Amino acid sequence: MTTPPAPRQPTAAPAVTDAGSDATRYLCVAAHTDDVFTERVLTEVLDDDLRAVAPSVGFDLDPVVRHCLAARRRRRRRDVGLTVAGAVAVLLAPVWTLLAGVIMMAGAALTPARSHRHGPLLPAVSMLAVGLASVLLTIPLDTDDGSGPSSWLLGRPDLALLAGLAAYTVLAVHLLGTRRILVDRLRQERFRPDRPMPGDTDGWSAARRRAVARAQHGNVTVYGGYAPFVGYGTPTAGWSFALPIRAADGAAAPGVPFTVVDLIAHVRQRLLTLRAADGGGDHLAGLRLQDRVFVAGETLTGDDRFLPDRQAAPRQQLTDEEIHAVAARPHGAARHYLCALVPSWGGEVVASTFLHFSTDGRLLYLECARAVLGPLRQGYHDVDRLTEWLPIGQRGQILTSAAQRLLPLALGAPGRLLAAAAHRLGRDRRRARVRQTVREDLGHDYGARIGVRELAAGPTYHNYFQVLDAAKHLKVVERHVLDAILDFLDARGVDTTEFRSQQTIILNQGVIQTGGLSVVTNQAVGPGATAGQRVTPPTPPTGAT
Repeated sequence: MTTPPAPRQPTAAPAVTDAGSDATRYLCVAAHTDDVFTERVLTEVLDDDLRAVAPSVGFDLDPVVRHCLAARRRRRRRDVGLTVAGAVAVLLAPVWTLLAGVIMMAGAALTPARSHRHGPLLPAVSMLAVGLASVLLTIPLDTDDGSGPSSWLLGRPDLALLAGLAAYTVLAVHLLGTRRILVDRLRQERFRPDRPMPGDTDGWSAARRRAVARAQHGNVTVYGGYAPFVGYGTPTAGWSFALPIRAADGAAAPGVPFTVVDLIAHVRQRLLTLRAADGGGDHLAGLRLQDRVFVAGETLTGDDRFLPDRQAAPRQQLTDEEIHAVAARPHGAARHYLCALVPSWGGEVVASTFLHFSTDGRLLYLECARAVLGPLRQGYHDVDRLTEWLPIGQRGQILTSAAQRLLPLALGAPGRLLAAAAHRLGRDRRRARVRQTVREDLGHDYGARIGVRELAAGPTYHNYFQVLDAAKHLKVVERHVLDAILDFLDARGVDTTEFRSQQTIILNQGVIQTGGLSVVTNQAVGPGATAGQRVTPPTPPTGAT
């Protein structure tokens, strides 16, 4: 009896090296300081357990998700306190509560935005509004007999004032607690990505988090929509061209003298030399290379390589043999790219180069696509300016911020709690509905729609040299790729005259030729062609809030 061959095991995922990066830390800061970011992350990553996960570039997703869950729980406790205090104030003195709210709204409307950074106007106006409301709430009004609708509408302003102060205290304590989390857990010297967070073992999210932690480091990107390089940032100019395969002496070659897999291996080996600090030539110590397959999420049905079970999330880890098979036969929806990533500035800036090679008859097709992840929003960096002790000025800012934000947060708290309750109660029903849709819709899109890093990207670079480093890393990788292809073709007796011409154009003039569209710097020529170039000066860092 023969022993059946052992099943092929998936290629081991690369070791997680970005868990302690600055990018991971700042994204955890965003979880506690940016409500919109927190909800978008949890919606994109956890809510739909059939959706693929975008690759984590320069950061580790698991601690970010755990901090988002913890921040959401804290905000819901805050909303419960605000709702209870607000309900008590309305029940005890509806008229005075409404009047106090109008006064606070007027005070906020008369205060210029961000004025607390330029002077005491915001604290003065906010405190004046709260003080005036307090005075009005204590004015005694005579009623006829202490009963009837008018008596209830006027109610007990003194008790309503206490309820308002309780709501203010809830918000102030929440803001002070947020600052304590930032200081104790997220400053550079104290950040531990594997440090447990409250609620990490919650049943509904724990299983999905484990799946996300595995999928983020897979070698398959299942993308939603049109653009394949989800999670890698803003696409930048690339190039592509088709090269005739001819013998160097001008005679027709009897056959293609190489395979695409051979060319990929040669380019990979050449790029690996960039990581060696041998004292000569270019050196990119942080360079990371990976063979990655990109496939559209709406094309997975019927393809067991990526979707063995239509009622489960796509498979995002292939074996080496499966990766090579896609590279050797680049047809259909799945395409292989050799990815060269260069993180810098603590993982905040990542320059990515994507290389695709294929042969079609007597032509060699070469494509180089590129993308850059820019730094995170400047406000997330304010955590590095926080001190262990709380200065009087910052304490006043927190108390003033609580006064300014009290009314809008209190008004929205009941709605947020009801929405959260409805979301939680309807979770199983929504998942059942999605699975019913999947059974009937053969074109269901399983792809990731956006990367977490892209949700937190800032509008500008913070430092002039961040821009230069990203451009330098792309150029260094590009030059070595072109040299490697040239050496490979020369060694196999392929005529490289046309390739040398294209190489000169790419390196010296920056011309991109794709589908009849020629782009030279910021000029475009071709049917329907457009081109633009914009240089945005970096904004100066802002103070801590």
